Amino acid sequence: MKKILLLFLLTTCMACHQGEKMTSVTLYNPTDRERVDESFVMKASELTPPAPGMVPLLKTPEGVYLPSQPDDTDQDGAWDELAFICTLPPSETVKLSVEWVHPEDYPEFPVRTNVRFGKMTSPSVIEELTTDIHYKENLPRGEGYPYQMDGPAWENDKVGFRHYFDGRNCRDVFGKLIPSMVLDTVGIRADGTPGDTYHVMSRWGRDIMSAAHSFGLGGVALQLPDTLVRLGVLQEQTVDNVDSTRYTLLTQGPVRSMLKLDFHGWEVTPGEKVDVSCLITIWAGKYGYENRVTTSPLPEGSRLITGIVANNNDKEFITHTYRDTYTSMNTHDKQTYDKTWYMGMSLILPAESVVELFHAPDTGSNIKKTWCVAMRPDETGTYRYNAYAAWEMSDRRFSDRDYYLSLVCLHCQK
Repeated sequence: MKKILLLFLLTTCMACHQGEKMTSVTLYNPTDRERVDESFVMKASELTPPAPGMVPLLKTPEGVYLPSQPDDTDQDGAWDELAFICTLPPSETVKLSVEWVHPEDYPEFPVRTNVRFGKMTSPSVIEELTTDIHYKENLPRGEGYPYQMDGPAWENDKVGFRHYFDGRNCRDVFGKLIPSMVLDTVGIRADGTPGDTYHVMSRWGRDIMSAAHSFGLGGVALQLPDTLVRLGVLQEQTVDNVDSTRYTLLTQGPVRSMLKLDFHGWEVTPGEKVDVSCLITIWAGKYGYENRVTTSPLPEGSRLITGIVANNNDKEFITHTYRDTYTSMNTHDKQTYDKTWYMGMSLILPAESVVELFHAPDTGSNIKKTWCVAMRPDETGTYRYNAYAAWEMSDRRFSDRDYYLSLVCLHCQK
């Protein structure tokens, strides 16, 4: 037997002895609060199937299968990770047994995550694509705009997000009123063409964040000694500063969905280009998503930055560091369209990756009204951070700042 220590936020599970094969798994909750839908990942190398082609399941002592999915994250045709969620009582240990089934016998668990990338491929015909690319000179603007919801969107049973794939590269928030997966049908007009159907309240919710000239919640930019450089361009610009941008769906299922955005040839200074790859993961039951960003070498003296739009925030900007391990950046205000509803927004990242926090200047760059963090990568060259957004219409308790911050605190506890 191996024990998995419950590590929250950026590490989902850790085996005690590398190379030892698992026949059972023990999860431990070291906190005094129930951990609902906590997420975990086990590597295929830790599990030995009794026969080729079989896939694993985890079962509680009561005989209940945990919601899970075997994922092929490296897209080589074979599963390499088992993703699963489990609710853990406070200060308790849960022992799970490992069982094996053929893929066709895998249980159907409730679908609680989704990715949608819809593109109009012919007049009034929107297709869902698993990969797509656009280039520097053909920004899709004007008549015949092809992208449903402006690009890839991802959701779970709590909240939704989207990325403006048309060169703007902003991250936006969808507030949800129902747990169902809804984004497959959002952003499609009655005539079958892409359009803005989501800035009005619907049965499922609506677009709630005003991005202005920020990069939204969790977007990417570069800090140079004298300016900030946006990844991409503003809506009124017609030529991108990125040579090519590719979207790839990696996996989607009942407990997690993953997508990748690759930016090749981002011109950060005249004649100097950087490549950026963003891995986005959304899990069931969380008011947020994970970001893993890697880059080619950055210019000397520069830093990769992310941040939170501050367009409609008039209240205190709150920073916490938890046990010198994680740092959270938090806002909470009526920072929705027309300042109608309360919404909390946060970024959580390893404390050691934080170089400095600062507000984008009002002049000198095309990024404004943004609370930024300059980051350093970890030992693998990866920038890691999680983005959260919680809307009062999804849960009335989120109108209370202390309640929202307690949720963020929970995500930071080990």
